[in-house]
Amino acid sequence: MDGNITKIRRQLKSIKSTKKLTNAMSLVATAKLQKERGRLLDNNNYAALLEDLLYTALCAKTEGPESNGFLIKSNIDNPLHIVFTSNSGLCGAYNIELLKFVEKNIGKDEPIFAVGSYGIKWLMNNNYMVVKQITDLNDINPLVINRLISNIMTLYVNNEISSIDVFYTDYINTLKQEPKVHKLLPFDFTDKQLVERDILLEPSRDEILNELIPMYISSQIYEKFLESNISENAARRMAMNGADQNAENLIDKLQIKYNQARQASITQEMNEISAGSLK
Repeated sequence: MDGNITKIRRQLKSIKSTKKLTNAMSLVATAKLQKERGRLLDNNNYAALLEDLLYTALCAKTEGPESNGFLIKSNIDNPLHIVFTSNSGLCGAYNIELLKFVEKNIGKDEPIFAVGSYGIKWLMNNNYMVVKQITDLNDINPLVINRLISNIMTLYVNNEISSIDVFYTDYINTLKQEPKVHKLLPFDFTDKQLVERDILLEPSRDEILNELIPMYISSQIYEKFLESNISENAARRMAMNGADQNAENLIDKLQIKYNQARQASITQEMNEISAGSLK
């Protein structure tokens, strides 16, 4: 009986210790979630300004056919994909759902820039063509994104890749996140009609677009990275809250078993004492 009580006591101690850890991870995820929301809002304001400038420049008159390398339609079929996952697990189905989405939409012979250790490992194990790996997620900022896309932009202008898109997890709310793909190039202004206007651009339309387009693409990639970060932390908070509740339920059940075992032990001891006093 004493052995059973000791075993239950050890289980209680272990689960309570784990509960402290899951609770701490939930609090950290909540703090990161709030921080990333602020960064996303700041970036969205900047991205909206860039989009307005880009749209204005695209509407400027051109002399003859389009000559800008970013705007000429490719004649090959070799899309490049950027895939955002996390560096670690313990975030529910966040990574799994995104990689299921990747599996359905990316061919194994299509080049991938993989961001996040979890996704890199899965993609490599499943024979996808990972041409670049990034695992230092804490160091990613707009300057890092600019360096990341410099090679991509060159590949696109040189017609070595036909399109660029980002696979990420879109933050809907704290309880719902969805895997999505966002097309970066070629441009698709489905919600805006490009109408040629008499706009004077200095130094020239092409020179301005050659500066604006990489800046705009960079801001879009950074936005999807932040969306993924927010989704990851929301998923981790939800997973840790679930683990915390499960631990609480286990503690309650074990506490009842402990009390019952302890009561049975006391009853047995009293019976033995009573039996001894009768002899």
